[in-house]
Amino acid sequence: MKYRAGTCIALLLFTGIATGALIPKPPGIQIEQEEFLEAEDWFQAGVELNSEGNYREATEAFRMSVALAPGNALAWLNLGTSQALTGDYNRAIESLKKSVLLDPSLALAYSNLGEVCFRTDRYAEAAEAYTTLLKLWPGNANALYKLGLSHLLLDETEKAQGEYLTLKIVDPELAEKLHHAIIQGAGN
Repeated sequence: MKYRAGTCIALLLFTGIATGALIPKPPGIQIEQEEFLEAEDWFQAGVELNSEGNYREATEAFRMSVALAPGNALAWLNLGTSQALTGDYNRAIESLKKSVLLDPSLALAYSNLGEVCFRTDRYAEAAEAYTTLLKLWPGNANALYKLGLSHLLLDETEKAQGEYLTLKIVDPELAEKLHHAIIQGAGN
Protein backbone atom coordinates (compact mmCIF):
# COMPACT_ATOMS: atom_id res chain seq x y z
CA MET A 1 0.00 0.00 0.00
CA LYS A 2 1.35 3.34 -0.98
CA TYR A 3 0.41 6.56 0.71
CA ARG A 4 0.79 9.92 -0.76
CA ALA A 5 2.91 12.44 1.13
CA GLY A 6 -0.04 14.82 1.46
CA THR A 7 -2.15 12.12 3.15
CA CYS A 8 0.63 11.38 5.67
CA ILE A 9 1.16 15.05 6.49
CA ALA A 10 -2.58 15.59 6.94
CA LEU A 11 -2.75 12.55 9.22
CA LEU A 12 0.21 13.78 11.34
CA LEU A 13 -1.31 17.26 11.58
CA PHE A 14 -4.69 15.88 12.64
CA THR A 15 -3.01 13.61 15.22
CA GLY A 16 -0.97 16.52 16.58
CA ILE A 17 -4.07 18.68 17.01
CA ALA A 18 -6.14 15.85 18.51
CA THR A 19 -3.52 14.98 21.12
CA GLY A 20 -2.67 18.58 21.97
CA ALA A 21 0.93 18.14 20.87
CA LEU A 22 0.73 21.16 18.57
CA ILE A 23 -0.95 23.49 21.03
CA PRO A 24 1.56 26.01 22.34
CA LYS A 25 2.31 25.59 26.04
CA PRO A 26 3.58 28.29 28.36
CA PRO A 27 7.17 27.71 29.36
CA GLY A 28 7.56 26.17 32.82
CA ILE A 29 9.34 28.03 35.54
CA GLN A 30 12.86 26.71 35.77
CA ILE A 31 15.74 27.75 37.92
CA GLU A 32 18.81 27.96 35.79
CA GLN A 33 21.23 25.63 37.52
CA GLU A 34 24.22 27.61 36.30
CA GLU A 35 22.93 30.61 38.28
CA PHE A 36 23.29 28.63 41.51
CA LEU A 37 26.67 26.99 41.47
CA GLU A 38 27.84 28.00 44.92
CA ALA A 39 26.45 27.57 48.40
CA GLU A 40 26.04 31.33 48.84
CA ASP A 41 23.87 31.51 45.71
CA TRP A 42 21.56 28.82 47.08
CA PHE A 43 21.56 30.54 50.47
CA GLN A 44 20.48 33.88 48.94
CA ALA A 45 17.80 32.14 46.88
CA GLY A 46 16.51 30.51 50.08
CA VAL A 47 16.40 33.86 51.88
CA GLU A 48 14.41 35.39 49.02
CA LEU A 49 12.01 32.45 48.77
CA ASN A 50 11.53 32.45 52.54
CA SER A 51 10.72 36.17 52.56
CA GLU A 52 8.11 35.54 49.85
CA GLY A 53 6.49 32.81 51.96
CA ASN A 54 7.66 29.99 49.69
CA TYR A 55 8.88 27.85 52.59
CA ARG A 56 9.10 24.53 50.76
CA GLU A 57 11.18 26.02 47.96
CA ALA A 58 13.28 27.88 50.53
CA THR A 59 13.89 24.61 52.34
CA GLU A 60 15.18 23.05 49.13
CA ALA A 61 17.47 26.01 48.45
CA PHE A 62 18.89 25.89 51.99
CA ARG A 63 19.29 22.13 51.67
CA MET A 64 21.43 22.70 48.56
CA SER A 65 23.41 25.37 50.40
CA VAL A 66 24.27 23.08 53.33
CA ALA A 67 25.10 20.25 50.92
CA LEU A 68 27.71 22.49 49.31
CA ALA A 69 28.91 24.15 52.54
CA PRO A 70 28.08 21.88 55.49
CA GLY A 71 30.04 24.07 57.91
CA ASN A 72 27.81 27.14 57.46
CA ALA A 73 25.89 27.60 60.72
CA LEU A 74 23.63 30.31 59.24
CA ALA A 75 22.58 28.02 56.40
CA TRP A 76 21.68 25.31 58.92
CA LEU A 77 19.76 27.90 60.99
CA ASN A 78 17.76 28.97 57.95
CA LEU A 79 17.20 25.38 56.86
CA GLY A 80 15.85 24.51 60.30
CA THR A 81 13.66 27.60 60.38
CA SER A 82 12.14 26.92 56.96
CA GLN A 83 11.63 23.26 57.89
CA ALA A 84 9.75 24.38 61.00
CA LEU A 85 7.62 26.73 58.90
CA THR A 86 6.59 23.78 56.72
CA GLY A 87 5.74 21.71 59.80
CA ASP A 88 8.72 19.36 59.51
CA TYR A 89 9.60 19.77 63.18
CA ASN A 90 11.86 16.74 63.65
CA ARG A 91 14.12 17.74 60.78
CA ALA A 92 13.96 21.35 61.95
CA ILE A 93 15.27 20.34 65.37
CA GLU A 94 18.09 18.33 63.78
CA SER A 95 19.08 21.26 61.57
CA LEU A 96 18.92 23.80 64.39
CA LYS A 97 21.01 21.54 66.62
CA LYS A 98 23.57 21.32 63.83
CA SER A 99 23.58 25.11 63.62
CA VAL A 100 24.33 25.60 67.34
CA LEU A 101 26.92 22.85 67.22
CA LEU A 102 28.73 24.74 64.46
CA ASP A 103 28.33 28.15 66.13
CA PRO A 104 27.51 28.02 69.86
CA SER A 105 27.16 31.82 69.95
CA LEU A 106 24.26 31.96 67.48
CA ALA A 107 21.47 33.24 69.73
CA LEU A 108 18.75 33.12 67.06
CA ALA A 109 19.42 29.42 66.50
CA TYR A 110 18.90 28.71 70.22
CA SER A 111 15.74 30.82 70.16
CA ASN A 112 14.28 28.92 67.20
CA LEU A 113 15.41 25.58 68.63
CA GLY A 114 13.72 26.37 71.92
CA GLU A 115 10.52 27.38 70.16
CA VAL A 116 10.34 24.27 67.97
CA CYS A 117 11.11 21.98 70.92
CA PHE A 118 8.46 23.75 73.00
CA ARG A 119 5.86 23.37 70.24
CA THR A 120 6.59 19.66 69.96
CA ASP A 121 6.30 19.05 73.73
CA ARG A 122 10.03 18.44 74.11
CA TYR A 123 10.18 20.65 77.19
CA ALA A 124 13.53 19.46 78.57
CA GLU A 125 15.22 20.30 75.26
CA ALA A 126 13.34 23.60 75.11
CA ALA A 127 14.50 24.47 78.62
CA GLU A 128 18.09 23.67 77.67
CA ALA A 129 17.90 25.85 74.55
CA TYR A 130 16.29 28.77 76.42
CA THR A 131 18.85 28.51 79.23
CA THR A 132 21.70 28.78 76.74
CA LEU A 133 19.92 31.60 74.91
CA LEU A 134 19.64 33.57 78.16
CA LYS A 135 23.40 33.24 78.68
CA LEU A 136 23.90 34.78 75.24
CA TRP A 137 21.02 37.26 75.45
CA PRO A 138 20.25 38.07 79.09
CA GLY A 139 16.92 39.71 79.67
CA ASN A 140 15.20 38.13 76.66
CA ALA A 141 11.62 38.28 77.91
CA ASN A 142 10.26 35.60 75.58
CA ALA A 143 13.04 33.18 76.57
CA LEU A 144 12.38 33.80 80.28
CA TYR A 145 8.65 33.25 79.76
CA LYS A 146 9.05 30.06 77.71
CA LEU A 147 11.73 28.75 80.08
CA GLY A 148 9.32 29.30 82.97
CA LEU A 149 6.55 27.48 81.11
CA SER A 150 8.94 24.65 80.21
CA HIS A 151 9.90 24.25 83.87
CA LEU A 152 6.24 24.30 84.83
CA LEU A 153 5.40 21.61 82.28
CA LEU A 154 8.31 19.53 83.59
CA ASP A 155 6.81 19.78 87.12
CA GLU A 156 9.65 22.05 88.25
CA THR A 157 7.47 24.66 89.89
CA GLU A 158 10.27 26.21 91.94
CA LYS A 159 12.33 26.87 88.82
CA ALA A 160 9.27 28.32 87.09
CA GLN A 161 8.79 30.69 90.03
CA GLY A 162 12.42 31.75 89.76
CA GLU A 163 11.90 32.64 86.09
CA TYR A 164 8.76 34.54 87.10
CA LEU A 165 10.73 36.68 89.54
CA THR A 166 13.35 37.51 86.91
CA LEU A 167 10.71 38.14 84.26
CA LYS A 168 8.84 40.46 86.63
CA ILE A 169 11.77 42.89 86.37
CA VAL A 170 12.17 42.53 82.59
CA ASP A 171 8.54 42.40 81.41
CA PRO A 172 5.88 42.71 84.13
CA GLU A 173 3.01 42.01 81.72
CA LEU A 174 4.52 38.74 80.47
CA ALA A 175 5.47 37.88 84.05
CA GLU A 176 1.80 38.06 85.01
CA LYS A 177 0.94 35.53 82.31
CA LEU A 178 3.60 33.18 83.68
CA HIS A 179 2.36 33.78 87.23
CA HIS A 180 -1.18 32.93 86.15
CA ALA A 181 0.08 29.69 84.54
CA ILE A 182 1.97 28.79 87.73
CA ILE A 183 -1.16 29.33 89.83
CA GLN A 184 -3.22 27.20 87.42
CA GLY A 185 -0.54 24.50 87.47
CA ALA A 186 -0.57 24.43 91.28
CA GLY A 187 -4.33 23.92 91.25
CA ASN A 188 -4.09 20.76 89.15
